[in-house]
Amino acid sequence: MPISCKLLSRPVALGQLCQSTCGYLACAQQARRPVAALRLSRRECLLAFPAAATLEHNTATRPINSKAFSTMATHSQEDLGKFSLQVVPQLSSELSKGASGKVATIGGCREYTGAPYFASMTCLRVGADLSHVFCTSGAATVIKSYSPELIVHPYLPDSTDYDDELPEDKKQKIFDKSLGAIKHWLERFDTIIIGPGLGRDEMVHHVVIEAIKWMRENNKHMVLDADGLYIVTKNLDLVKGYKNCILTPNKNEFARLAKQLDVDLEDKSRQDQVEQIAKKLNGPLLVQKGAKDGISDGNQTIYCEGNGSKRRAGGQGDVMTGAIATHLAWILTYQDRVQDPSKFPGGLPPLMLAAWGGCHIARVAAELSFAVHKRSMVAGDVIDKLGEAIDKLYGSKT
Repeated sequence: MPISCKLLSRPVALGQLCQSTCGYLACAQQARRPVAALRLSRRECLLAFPAAATLEHNTATRPINSKAFSTMATHSQEDLGKFSLQVVPQLSSELSKGASGKVATIGGCREYTGAPYFASMTCLRVGADLSHVFCTSGAATVIKSYSPELIVHPYLPDSTDYDDELPEDKKQKIFDKSLGAIKHWLERFDTIIIGPGLGRDEMVHHVVIEAIKWMRENNKHMVLDADGLYIVTKNLDLVKGYKNCILTPNKNEFARLAKQLDVDLEDKSRQDQVEQIAKKLNGPLLVQKGAKDGISDGNQTIYCEGNGSKRRAGGQGDVMTGAIATHLAWILTYQDRVQDPSKFPGGLPPLMLAAWGGCHIARVAAELSFAVHKRSMVAGDVIDKLGEAIDKLYGSKT
């Protein structure tokens, strides 16, 4: 039986979780027991409605069945677009460089120079002010040649640059020097992308693992994709329980995560799949790429359902990653102004709103590009349409 939610001004399904409602309208205090006791993470609570009193549940005597309380948010795609627009910074001649986002990409090696370029250039095209790339020396000159707009740092070590029998003490000095150079810069960024074009070099992975540990200790916000996901899938403790990161797996990466977390994907709905993995991670936001992108923190799930393109060219995922990272930088600036999480648009968790905004802008740009290029569309064509997509969606903020 649907009831009316005063915060959302819309009917909601019986048992619907409403983000931050108890903090905003004090519904938990208004609700009849035992509903008032059901306070979940991030101030989530059950809406107050008379029928809820029939729930035979007592949190004092038995644990909450988290699966029973997971939910798909009822916001329409139009509503989510309006919420996303609210956090986009208004352009103004009064802004200083960096006010609209400073983003770093850790990725790029001899074999893969396109992916970090696509991710980092997308950040600029979506609207971040500064975009840096941290890569191996073999990739740096190539990436610099793609665009003078990117600031490129050749700080990642590459085992092909050293003797196979390099002594451990010398290897450690190389690691320390590399990590020190990267850490010096990382303090300055709002958001850090990890993974595009990173490759599988062990020396690179060693430094990146230590960098992730440092970022977690210093509460930095991360977006992990591609080889970054490969690293965390093999080292789950790097992100387990950490709420300031977003994982963006494609179909194969999602399956590897599920296997590592011992989650059986058979005979489960897409919502159950993404929520169970997010619950096991217990912190990171999960973006399951697909025909529609599932975005879940384990407690609630939303979908980005824009048309996108029928083409699946290499690099499109990197474009989405860059768009998400930029939206996350904007969210953090918005969060500094608003302070109270309960006042976020739609009551959505900040990272969830950032992920939806990034997915949406990437889909709109892909749709516009596909309309022109059809089967010949490539990732660079999608980046070329980002400006048009942003004007279409965020024109009122320019």
